[in-house]
Amino acid sequence: MHIEEPATHEPEALSVQDSQSFPESKDLSQENLDPCQCSQAALKMALIASGLGLWDWNLVTNKTYYDPQWKGILGYGVDEIDNDYKSFEQLVHPQDLPRIRQVLHDYLQEYTPVFEVELRMLTKSGEWKWILACGKVFQWDEFGKPVRMAGTHKDITQDKAMSTMVTEPLALSEVERSRSAGCAYATQQYQLFEQLQSTEDQIREKSQQLETTLEELKYTQRQLLQNQKMANLGQLVADMANEINNPVSFIYGNLHPASQYAEDLIKIIELYQHHYPTPTPVIALHLQRLDLGFVKTDFLKLLWSMRAGSERVKEIVFALRNFSNSDEGQMKKVDLYEGFDSVLRILQHRLKEKPDRAGIEVIKTFGELPLIECYPGELNQAFMNILTNAIDALEEKMKHDYSFTPKILIHTEIVSSHLSLINCNEAWGNNNQWGKKYKVIIRIFDNGKGILPHIQRHIFEPFFTTKPVGKGQGLGLSISRQIIVEKHQGKLKCNSQLGQGTELVIEMNTTARHLNNAGKMVATKVKS
Repeated sequence: MHIEEPATHEPEALSVQDSQSFPESKDLSQENLDPCQCSQAALKMALIASGLGLWDWNLVTNKTYYDPQWKGILGYGVDEIDNDYKSFEQLVHPQDLPRIRQVLHDYLQEYTPVFEVELRMLTKSGEWKWILACGKVFQWDEFGKPVRMAGTHKDITQDKAMSTMVTEPLALSEVERSRSAGCAYATQQYQLFEQLQSTEDQIREKSQQLETTLEELKYTQRQLLQNQKMANLGQLVADMANEINNPVSFIYGNLHPASQYAEDLIKIIELYQHHYPTPTPVIALHLQRLDLGFVKTDFLKLLWSMRAGSERVKEIVFALRNFSNSDEGQMKKVDLYEGFDSVLRILQHRLKEKPDRAGIEVIKTFGELPLIECYPGELNQAFMNILTNAIDALEEKMKHDYSFTPKILIHTEIVSSHLSLINCNEAWGNNNQWGKKYKVIIRIFDNGKGILPHIQRHIFEPFFTTKPVGKGQGLGLSISRQIIVEKHQGKLKCNSQLGQGTELVIEMNTTARHLNNAGKMVATKVKS
Protein backbone atom coordinates (compact mmCIF):
# COMPACT_ATOMS: atom_id res chain seq x y z
CA MET A 1 0.00 0.00 0.00
CA HIS A 2 1.30 3.44 -0.85
CA ILE A 3 1.39 5.97 2.00
CA GLU A 4 1.41 9.59 0.84
CA GLU A 5 4.47 11.34 2.22
CA PRO A 6 4.39 14.91 3.59
CA ALA A 7 6.28 17.28 1.35
CA THR A 8 8.70 18.83 3.79
CA HIS A 9 8.41 16.95 7.06
CA GLU A 10 10.78 14.20 8.13
CA PRO A 11 10.04 12.50 11.44
CA GLU A 12 12.47 11.81 14.19
CA ALA A 13 14.67 8.74 14.37
CA LEU A 14 13.17 5.55 15.67
CA SER A 15 12.99 5.55 19.43
CA VAL A 16 12.10 1.98 20.37
CA GLN A 17 14.96 0.47 22.26
CA ASP A 18 16.64 -2.63 20.91
CA SER A 19 15.91 -5.56 23.13
CA GLN A 20 19.60 -6.43 22.93
CA SER A 21 20.25 -3.47 25.18
CA PHE A 22 18.41 -5.21 28.03
CA PRO A 23 20.60 -6.74 30.73
CA GLU A 24 21.27 -10.46 30.46
CA SER A 25 19.23 -12.75 32.66
CA LYS A 26 22.24 -13.69 34.73
CA ASP A 27 22.54 -10.06 35.84
CA LEU A 28 18.89 -9.57 36.79
CA SER A 29 19.42 -9.71 40.56
CA GLN A 30 18.08 -6.62 42.34
CA GLU A 31 21.45 -5.67 43.79
CA ASN A 32 23.14 -5.61 40.36
CA LEU A 33 20.64 -3.35 38.61
CA ASP A 34 19.68 0.27 38.92
CA PRO A 35 15.96 1.20 38.63
CA CYS A 36 16.18 1.79 34.85
CA GLN A 37 17.81 -1.61 34.26
CA CYS A 38 15.21 -3.28 36.49
CA SER A 39 12.49 -1.76 34.35
CA GLN A 40 14.24 -2.90 31.16
CA ALA A 41 14.70 -6.42 32.53
CA ALA A 42 11.04 -6.62 33.55
CA LEU A 43 10.03 -5.37 30.10
CA LYS A 44 12.13 -8.05 28.44
CA MET A 45 10.70 -10.80 30.63
CA ALA A 46 7.16 -9.57 29.91
CA LEU A 47 7.83 -9.73 26.16
CA ILE A 48 9.25 -13.25 26.42
CA ALA A 49 6.39 -14.43 28.65
CA SER A 50 3.72 -13.03 26.34
CA GLY A 51 5.41 -14.21 23.14
CA LEU A 52 5.11 -10.74 21.63
CA GLY A 53 7.49 -9.27 19.08
CA LEU A 54 7.71 -5.47 18.74
CA TRP A 55 7.89 -3.39 15.56
CA ASP A 56 8.19 0.37 14.95
CA TRP A 57 7.40 1.66 11.46
CA ASN A 58 8.31 5.10 10.04
CA LEU A 59 5.50 5.65 7.51
CA VAL A 60 7.44 8.38 5.68
CA THR A 61 10.82 6.68 5.19
CA ASN A 62 9.52 3.07 5.46
CA LYS A 63 12.36 2.32 7.90
CA THR A 64 11.07 -0.31 10.31
CA TYR A 65 12.58 -1.60 13.54
CA TYR A 66 11.98 -5.28 14.35
CA ASP A 67 13.13 -6.41 17.77
CA PRO A 68 14.95 -9.77 18.19
CA GLN A 69 11.80 -11.41 19.60
CA TRP A 70 9.89 -10.43 16.43
CA LYS A 71 12.54 -12.05 14.24
CA GLY A 72 12.86 -15.05 16.55
CA ILE A 73 9.16 -15.91 16.15
CA LEU A 74 9.95 -16.69 12.49
CA GLY A 75 13.25 -18.41 13.32
CA TYR A 76 15.50 -15.62 12.01
CA GLY A 77 18.55 -14.13 13.69
CA VAL A 78 18.96 -10.44 14.53
CA ASP A 79 20.95 -9.64 11.35
CA GLU A 80 18.94 -11.79 8.93
CA ILE A 81 16.05 -9.35 8.35
CA ASP A 82 16.64 -5.79 7.10
CA ASN A 83 15.00 -2.91 9.01
CA ASP A 84 12.67 -1.96 6.18
CA TYR A 85 8.94 -2.35 5.58
CA LYS A 86 9.65 -4.31 2.38
CA SER A 87 11.19 -7.05 4.52
CA PHE A 88 7.79 -7.56 6.16
CA GLU A 89 5.85 -7.71 2.88
CA GLN A 90 8.36 -10.15 1.37
CA LEU A 91 7.66 -12.61 4.22
CA VAL A 92 3.84 -12.33 4.02
CA HIS A 93 1.84 -15.00 2.16
CA PRO A 94 0.87 -13.58 -1.29
CA GLN A 95 -2.82 -14.41 -0.70
CA ASP A 96 -2.83 -12.41 2.58
CA LEU A 97 -1.02 -9.31 1.31
CA PRO A 98 -4.03 -7.55 -0.36
CA ARG A 99 -6.14 -8.08 2.77
CA ILE A 100 -3.39 -6.65 5.00
CA ARG A 101 -3.06 -3.58 2.81
CA GLN A 102 -6.83 -3.04 2.89
CA VAL A 103 -6.99 -3.37 6.70
CA LEU A 104 -4.05 -0.98 7.05
CA HIS A 105 -5.64 1.51 4.65
CA ASP A 106 -8.95 1.42 6.55
CA TYR A 107 -7.16 2.03 9.85
CA LEU A 108 -4.99 4.92 8.58
CA GLN A 109 -8.08 6.54 7.06
CA GLU A 110 -9.75 6.17 10.51
CA TYR A 111 -12.48 3.87 9.14
CA THR A 112 -11.59 1.37 11.88
CA PRO A 113 -10.48 2.17 15.46
CA VAL A 114 -7.55 -0.29 15.59
CA PHE A 115 -5.17 -2.09 13.25
CA GLU A 116 -5.53 -5.85 13.83
CA VAL A 117 -5.14 -8.60 11.25
CA GLU A 118 -4.31 -12.32 11.07
CA LEU A 119 -1.81 -13.30 8.38
CA ARG A 120 0.61 -16.00 7.34
CA MET A 121 4.37 -15.40 7.30
CA LEU A 122 7.26 -17.46 5.98
CA THR A 123 9.65 -18.89 8.57
CA LYS A 124 13.34 -19.58 8.03
CA SER A 125 12.58 -23.30 7.82
CA GLY A 126 10.19 -22.71 4.90
CA GLU A 127 6.95 -23.26 6.82
CA TRP A 128 4.05 -20.79 7.11
CA LYS A 129 3.12 -19.46 10.54
CA TRP A 130 -0.10 -17.70 11.47
CA ILE A 131 0.62 -14.29 13.05
CA LEU A 132 -1.70 -11.87 14.85
CA ALA A 133 -0.51 -8.32 14.04
CA CYS A 134 -1.74 -5.36 16.12
CA GLY A 135 -0.63 -1.74 15.89
CA LYS A 136 -1.40 1.91 16.53
CA VAL A 137 -0.28 5.28 15.15
CA PHE A 138 1.41 7.39 17.84
CA GLN A 139 2.84 10.32 15.86
CA TRP A 140 1.30 12.68 13.32
CA ASP A 141 2.76 15.57 11.33
CA GLU A 142 1.52 19.16 11.52
CA PHE A 143 -1.10 18.42 8.84
CA GLY A 144 -2.57 15.51 10.80
CA LYS A 145 -1.07 12.79 8.60
CA PRO A 146 0.24 9.64 10.35
CA VAL A 147 4.02 9.56 10.62
CA ARG A 148 4.94 6.68 12.92
CA MET A 149 3.25 3.48 13.94
CA ALA A 150 4.20 0.74 16.40
CA GLY A 151 2.77 -2.61 17.40
CA THR A 152 3.25 -6.30 18.15
CA HIS A 153 3.29 -9.72 16.47
CA LYS A 154 2.10 -12.91 18.15
CA ASP A 155 2.35 -16.50 16.91
CA ILE A 156 -1.19 -17.96 16.79
CA THR A 157 -0.40 -21.01 14.64
CA GLN A 158 -1.48 -23.50 17.32
CA ASP A 159 -4.68 -21.59 18.02
CA LYS A 160 -5.55 -21.64 14.31
CA ALA A 161 -4.78 -25.38 14.07
CA MET A 162 -7.06 -26.22 17.00
CA SER A 163 -9.80 -23.99 15.66
CA THR A 164 -9.54 -25.61 12.22
CA MET A 165 -9.59 -29.09 13.72
CA VAL A 166 -12.77 -28.33 15.64
CA THR A 167 -14.66 -26.62 12.81
CA GLU A 168 -13.73 -29.00 9.94
CA PRO A 169 -16.66 -31.08 8.64
CA LEU A 170 -16.55 -34.70 9.66
CA ALA A 171 -15.40 -37.01 6.83
CA LEU A 172 -17.71 -39.90 7.65
CA SER A 173 -20.15 -41.18 5.09
CA GLU A 174 -23.87 -41.44 5.79
CA VAL A 175 -23.71 -45.21 5.47
CA GLU A 176 -20.99 -45.64 8.13
CA ARG A 177 -22.59 -43.75 10.98
CA SER A 178 -25.77 -44.36 12.79
CA ARG A 179 -28.07 -41.72 14.14
CA SER A 180 -27.14 -42.32 17.78
CA ALA A 181 -23.39 -42.44 17.08
CA GLY A 182 -23.67 -39.20 15.15
CA CYS A 183 -25.43 -37.48 18.02
CA ALA A 184 -22.84 -38.72 20.51
CA TYR A 185 -20.01 -37.63 18.28
CA ALA A 186 -21.54 -34.19 17.75
CA THR A 187 -22.00 -33.80 21.50
CA GLN A 188 -18.36 -34.78 22.05
CA GLN A 189 -17.20 -32.33 19.37
CA TYR A 190 -19.34 -29.57 20.85
CA GLN A 191 -17.87 -30.13 24.31
CA LEU A 192 -14.37 -30.10 22.83
CA PHE A 193 -15.19 -26.88 21.02
CA GLU A 194 -16.47 -25.33 24.25
CA GLN A 195 -13.26 -26.28 26.06
CA LEU A 196 -11.06 -24.94 23.26
CA GLN A 197 -13.11 -21.75 23.07
CA SER A 198 -12.70 -21.23 26.83
CA THR A 199 -8.96 -21.87 26.55
CA GLU A 200 -8.69 -19.41 23.67
CA ASP A 201 -10.55 -16.75 25.67
CA GLN A 202 -8.20 -17.31 28.60
CA ILE A 203 -5.18 -16.99 26.32
CA ARG A 204 -6.51 -13.75 24.85
CA GLU A 205 -7.28 -12.35 28.29
CA LYS A 206 -3.79 -13.27 29.50
CA SER A 207 -2.29 -11.70 26.39
CA GLN A 208 -4.21 -8.48 27.00
CA GLN A 209 -3.05 -8.42 30.63
CA LEU A 210 0.55 -8.89 29.52
CA GLU A 211 0.22 -6.13 26.93
CA THR A 212 -1.20 -3.82 29.61
CA THR A 213 1.67 -4.74 31.92
CA LEU A 214 4.09 -4.08 29.08
CA GLU A 215 2.67 -0.60 28.52
CA GLU A 216 2.87 0.14 32.25
CA LEU A 217 6.48 -1.06 32.35
CA LYS A 218 7.38 1.11 29.35
CA TYR A 219 5.69 4.11 30.97
CA THR A 220 7.51 3.46 34.26
CA GLN A 221 10.78 3.16 32.38
CA ARG A 222 10.22 6.49 30.66
CA GLN A 223 9.42 8.09 34.03
CA LEU A 224 12.54 6.66 35.66
CA LEU A 225 14.72 7.79 32.78
CA GLN A 226 13.20 11.26 32.73
CA ASN A 227 13.40 11.69 36.51
CA GLN A 228 17.04 10.66 36.42
CA LYS A 229 17.73 13.07 33.56
CA MET A 230 15.96 15.88 35.40
CA ALA A 231 17.91 15.25 38.60
CA ASN A 232 21.20 15.08 36.73
CA LEU A 233 20.35 18.20 34.72
CA GLY A 234 19.39 20.17 37.83
CA GLN A 235 22.60 19.22 39.61
CA LEU A 236 24.67 19.99 36.49
CA VAL A 237 23.06 23.43 36.10
CA ALA A 238 23.65 24.21 39.78
CA ASP A 239 27.30 23.10 39.57
CA MET A 240 27.89 25.07 36.36
CA ALA A 241 26.26 28.16 37.88
CA ASN A 242 28.60 27.96 40.87
CA GLU A 243 31.62 27.46 38.62
CA ILE A 244 30.68 30.48 36.50
CA ASN A 245 29.77 32.60 39.50
CA ASN A 246 33.25 32.52 41.07
CA PRO A 247 35.27 33.99 38.15
CA VAL A 248 32.46 36.39 37.20
CA SER A 249 32.26 37.69 40.76
CA PHE A 250 36.03 38.21 40.71
CA ILE A 251 35.84 40.15 37.44
CA TYR A 252 32.84 42.17 38.54
CA GLY A 253 34.42 43.01 41.89
CA ASN A 254 37.64 44.24 40.27
CA LEU A 255 36.10 46.30 37.48
CA HIS A 256 35.33 49.24 39.78
CA PRO A 257 38.91 49.67 41.11
CA ALA A 258 40.22 49.03 37.58
CA SER A 259 38.05 51.89 36.33
CA GLN A 260 39.35 54.11 39.14
CA TYR A 261 42.97 53.23 38.29
CA ALA A 262 42.30 54.01 34.63
CA GLU A 263 40.84 57.41 35.50
CA ASP A 264 43.85 58.20 37.72
CA LEU A 265 46.32 57.19 34.98
CA ILE A 266 44.48 59.27 32.39
CA LYS A 267 44.52 62.22 34.77
CA ILE A 268 48.31 61.84 35.22
CA ILE A 269 48.79 61.74 31.44
CA GLU A 270 46.68 64.88 31.05
CA LEU A 271 48.81 66.63 33.74
CA TYR A 272 51.97 65.67 31.88
CA GLN A 273 50.50 67.02 28.64
CA HIS A 274 49.59 70.29 30.40
CA HIS A 275 52.96 70.88 32.10
CA TYR A 276 55.13 69.35 29.35
CA PRO A 277 53.32 70.28 26.14
CA THR A 278 56.34 69.49 23.96
CA PRO A 279 57.25 65.79 24.30
CA THR A 280 60.45 64.21 23.01
CA PRO A 281 60.42 62.91 19.40
CA VAL A 282 60.08 59.25 20.55
CA ILE A 283 57.09 60.03 22.79
CA ALA A 284 55.53 62.22 20.08
CA LEU A 285 55.80 59.34 17.58
CA HIS A 286 54.07 56.91 19.99
CA LEU A 287 51.35 59.44 20.77
CA GLN A 288 50.71 59.88 17.07
CA ARG A 289 50.35 56.13 16.59
CA LEU A 290 48.28 55.67 19.75
CA ASP A 291 45.62 58.34 19.13
CA LEU A 292 45.57 59.13 22.85
CA GLY A 293 42.37 61.18 22.73
CA PHE A 294 40.37 58.21 21.40
CA VAL A 295 41.99 55.76 23.85
CA LYS A 296 41.18 57.95 26.87
CA THR A 297 37.50 58.11 25.90
CA ASP A 298 37.05 54.54 24.68
CA PHE A 299 38.99 52.84 27.51
CA LEU A 300 36.53 54.04 30.16
CA LYS A 301 33.57 53.09 27.94
CA LEU A 302 35.09 49.65 27.50
CA LEU A 303 35.42 49.14 31.26
CA TRP A 304 31.84 50.20 31.89
CA SER A 305 30.65 47.87 29.09
CA MET A 306 32.53 45.02 30.76
CA ARG A 307 30.85 45.88 34.04
CA ALA A 308 27.41 45.87 32.41
CA GLY A 309 28.19 42.53 30.75
CA SER A 310 29.38 40.97 34.01
CA GLU A 311 26.20 42.19 35.71
CA ARG A 312 24.19 40.44 33.00
CA VAL A 313 26.18 37.23 33.53
CA LYS A 314 25.60 37.46 37.29
CA GLU A 315 21.85 37.81 36.64
CA ILE A 316 21.90 34.72 34.40
CA VAL A 317 23.91 32.75 36.98
CA PHE A 318 21.43 33.75 39.69
CA ALA A 319 18.56 32.71 37.40
CA LEU A 320 20.20 29.35 36.70
CA ARG A 321 20.74 28.67 40.39
CA ASN A 322 17.15 29.66 41.18
CA PHE A 323 15.89 27.64 38.22
CA SER A 324 17.72 24.43 39.11
CA ASN A 325 16.96 24.45 42.88
CA SER A 326 19.21 21.43 43.33
CA ASP A 327 17.37 20.39 46.52
CA GLU A 328 14.99 18.26 44.38
CA GLY A 329 14.12 15.70 47.04
CA GLN A 330 12.05 18.04 49.24
CA MET A 331 8.98 20.16 48.76
CA LYS A 332 9.30 23.73 49.99
CA LYS A 333 7.32 26.94 49.92
CA VAL A 334 8.50 29.28 47.18
CA ASP A 335 7.43 32.41 45.38
CA LEU A 336 6.25 31.40 41.89
CA TYR A 337 7.22 34.78 40.52
CA GLU A 338 10.88 34.17 41.32
CA GLY A 339 10.63 31.02 39.21
CA PHE A 340 9.03 32.91 36.30
CA ASP A 341 11.69 35.64 36.51
CA SER A 342 14.45 33.03 36.42
CA VAL A 343 12.95 31.28 33.40
CA LEU A 344 12.43 34.55 31.51
CA ARG A 345 16.05 35.62 32.19
CA ILE A 346 17.29 32.32 30.80
CA LEU A 347 15.03 32.67 27.74
CA GLN A 348 15.98 36.33 27.19
CA HIS A 349 18.16 35.45 24.20
CA ARG A 350 15.11 34.03 22.44
CA LEU A 351 12.82 36.91 23.40
CA LYS A 352 15.01 39.82 22.28
CA GLU A 353 14.87 41.38 18.84
CA LYS A 354 16.99 39.78 16.11
CA PRO A 355 18.02 40.97 12.65
CA ASP A 356 15.48 38.69 10.95
CA ARG A 357 12.55 39.16 13.33
CA ALA A 358 10.95 41.40 15.93
CA GLY A 359 11.35 40.95 19.65
CA ILE A 360 8.72 39.01 21.61
CA GLU A 361 6.85 41.11 24.17
CA VAL A 362 6.06 39.40 27.47
CA ILE A 363 3.17 40.94 29.42
CA LYS A 364 2.88 39.78 33.03
CA THR A 365 -0.36 40.40 34.92
CA PHE A 366 0.46 39.06 38.34
CA GLY A 367 -1.91 38.92 41.26
CA GLU A 368 -0.81 38.57 44.87
CA LEU A 369 -0.12 34.87 45.37
CA PRO A 370 0.73 32.87 48.49
CA LEU A 371 3.92 30.89 48.78
CA ILE A 372 3.31 27.59 46.98
CA GLU A 373 4.55 24.32 48.48
CA CYS A 374 6.09 22.47 45.55
CA TYR A 375 9.19 20.98 43.98
CA PRO A 376 10.52 24.32 42.66
CA GLY A 377 13.10 22.95 40.22
CA GLU A 378 10.60 20.70 38.49
CA LEU A 379 7.89 23.38 38.44
CA ASN A 380 10.37 25.78 36.82
CA GLN A 381 11.07 23.08 34.22
CA ALA A 382 7.33 22.94 33.42
CA PHE A 383 7.21 26.73 33.00
CA MET A 384 10.31 26.54 30.78
CA ASN A 385 8.76 23.87 28.52
CA ILE A 386 5.46 25.75 28.12
CA LEU A 387 7.16 29.09 27.38
CA THR A 388 9.59 27.44 24.94
CA ASN A 389 6.65 25.96 23.02
CA ALA A 390 5.01 29.40 22.95
CA ILE A 391 8.18 30.99 21.56
CA ASP A 392 8.45 28.25 18.91
CA ALA A 393 4.85 28.94 17.83
CA LEU A 394 5.48 32.69 17.60
CA GLU A 395 8.70 32.24 15.63
CA GLU A 396 6.89 29.95 13.20
CA LYS A 397 4.18 32.57 12.61
CA MET A 398 6.76 35.34 12.20
CA LYS A 399 8.36 33.42 9.33
CA HIS A 400 5.18 33.85 7.29
CA ASP A 401 3.94 37.23 8.54
CA TYR A 402 6.56 39.99 8.82
CA SER A 403 4.00 42.50 10.16
CA PHE A 404 3.03 40.20 13.04
CA THR A 405 3.60 41.52 16.59
CA PRO A 406 4.41 38.52 18.82
CA LYS A 407 3.20 38.54 22.41
CA ILE A 408 3.18 36.21 25.41
CA LEU A 409 0.76 36.95 28.25
CA ILE A 410 1.28 35.47 31.73
CA HIS A 411 -1.66 35.97 34.09
CA THR A 412 -2.05 34.70 37.65
CA GLU A 413 -4.96 34.81 40.06
CA ILE A 414 -6.49 33.18 43.14
CA VAL A 415 -9.94 31.55 42.89
CA SER A 416 -12.15 29.67 45.30
CA SER A 417 -11.43 25.96 45.56
CA HIS A 418 -14.89 24.94 44.31
CA LEU A 419 -14.35 26.64 40.93
CA SER A 420 -13.22 24.38 38.10
CA LEU A 421 -10.35 24.89 35.72
CA ILE A 422 -12.70 25.51 32.80
CA ASN A 423 -14.71 28.47 34.14
CA CYS A 424 -12.64 30.16 36.86
CA ASN A 425 -13.86 33.74 36.41
CA GLU A 426 -14.48 34.58 40.06
CA ALA A 427 -11.34 36.24 41.41
CA TRP A 428 -10.33 35.97 45.06
CA GLY A 429 -11.10 39.31 46.60
CA ASN A 430 -11.72 38.84 50.32
CA ASN A 431 -8.75 38.42 52.68
CA ASN A 432 -10.67 37.77 55.88
CA GLN A 433 -11.25 34.05 55.26
CA TRP A 434 -7.92 32.77 56.53
CA GLY A 435 -7.39 29.03 56.38
CA LYS A 436 -9.88 28.48 53.56
CA LYS A 437 -8.69 26.45 50.57
CA TYR A 438 -8.00 28.30 47.32
CA LYS A 439 -6.57 27.53 43.91
CA VAL A 440 -3.80 29.31 42.05
CA ILE A 441 -4.57 29.75 38.35
CA ILE A 442 -1.72 30.47 35.92
CA ARG A 443 -2.52 31.29 32.29
CA ILE A 444 0.23 31.40 29.65
CA PHE A 445 -1.07 32.68 26.31
CA ASP A 446 0.67 33.27 22.97
CA ASN A 447 -0.91 34.92 19.94
CA GLY A 448 0.63 32.42 17.52
CA LYS A 449 -1.15 30.46 14.81
CA GLY A 450 -2.98 28.13 17.23
CA ILE A 451 -3.32 24.35 17.17
CA LEU A 452 -5.58 22.21 14.99
CA PRO A 453 -8.28 20.33 16.98
CA HIS A 454 -7.09 16.85 15.97
CA ILE A 455 -3.55 17.76 17.11
CA GLN A 456 -4.75 19.21 20.44
CA ARG A 457 -5.88 15.72 21.44
CA HIS A 458 -2.30 14.45 21.34
CA ILE A 459 -0.11 17.32 22.58
CA PHE A 460 0.34 15.82 26.08
CA GLU A 461 1.31 12.37 24.76
CA PRO A 462 4.98 11.32 25.17
CA PHE A 463 7.09 11.73 22.01
CA PHE A 464 4.27 13.44 20.09
CA THR A 465 5.70 16.31 18.05
CA THR A 466 5.03 18.22 14.84
CA LYS A 467 8.45 19.84 14.89
CA PRO A 468 11.18 18.92 12.38
CA VAL A 469 14.13 16.71 13.28
CA GLY A 470 16.48 18.41 15.75
CA LYS A 471 13.85 20.88 16.95
CA GLY A 472 12.37 18.75 19.70
CA GLN A 473 11.65 15.23 20.94
CA GLY A 474 7.99 15.68 21.85
CA LEU A 475 8.58 15.44 25.59
CA GLY A 476 8.09 19.04 26.75
CA LEU A 477 4.34 19.12 27.38
CA SER A 478 4.27 15.47 28.44
CA ILE A 479 6.85 16.20 31.14
CA SER A 480 5.03 19.40 32.13
CA ARG A 481 1.80 17.43 32.58
CA GLN A 482 3.60 14.80 34.62
CA ILE A 483 5.13 17.47 36.88
CA ILE A 484 1.93 19.49 37.38
CA VAL A 485 -0.72 16.73 37.41
CA GLU A 486 1.05 13.68 38.82
CA LYS A 487 3.70 15.26 41.01
CA HIS A 488 1.71 18.25 42.34
CA GLN A 489 -1.90 16.96 41.96
CA GLY A 490 -2.75 20.00 39.85
CA LYS A 491 -4.38 20.38 36.44
CA LEU A 492 -3.07 21.37 33.02
CA LYS A 493 -5.40 22.30 30.18
CA CYS A 494 -4.93 23.60 26.63
CA ASN A 495 -7.29 26.09 24.97
CA SER A 496 -6.50 26.98 21.37
CA GLN A 497 -8.23 28.56 18.42
CA LEU A 498 -6.71 28.37 14.95
CA GLY A 499 -5.38 31.76 13.86
CA GLN A 500 -5.92 33.31 17.32
CA GLY A 501 -3.37 31.64 19.57
CA THR A 502 -2.93 29.07 22.32
CA GLU A 503 -3.45 29.23 26.08
CA LEU A 504 -2.07 26.75 28.62
CA VAL A 505 -3.92 26.92 31.95
CA ILE A 506 -2.29 25.59 35.13
CA GLU A 507 -4.29 25.02 38.30
CA MET A 508 -2.60 24.32 41.64
CA ASN A 509 -4.15 23.86 45.08
CA THR A 510 -2.97 25.96 48.00
CA THR A 511 -4.04 27.30 51.37
CA ALA A 512 -4.12 31.12 51.33
CA ARG A 513 -2.25 31.72 54.60
CA HIS A 514 0.42 34.07 53.27
CA LEU A 515 -1.75 36.53 51.35
CA ASN A 516 -1.65 40.26 51.94
CA ASN A 517 -3.77 42.64 49.85
CA ALA A 518 -5.00 39.60 47.97
CA GLY A 519 -7.19 41.54 45.56
CA LYS A 520 -4.30 43.61 44.22
CA MET A 521 -3.17 42.95 40.63
CA VAL A 522 0.24 43.96 39.28
CA ALA A 523 0.73 44.32 35.53
CA THR A 524 4.22 44.54 34.06
CA LYS A 525 5.76 44.20 30.63
CA VAL A 526 9.01 42.61 29.59
CA LYS A 527 10.00 44.05 26.25
CA SER A 528 12.91 42.67 24.29
